[in-house]
Amino acid sequence: MGIDELRALMGYETIQMTLRFSKVTSRRAEEIAQRVFEKIPNYGQ
Repeated sequence: MGIDELRALMGYETIQMTLRFSKVTSRRAEEIAQRVFEKIPNYGQ
């Protein structure tokens, strides 16, 4: 396997990890936002 193929593979893995991580963080941020909104009185009225 050449260094270029290895680099391409590493890049792909990194991109996959980044996408997965950003999905997880946005889901977490959503949960936190929901909790904050629940604590605010008059929200959603």
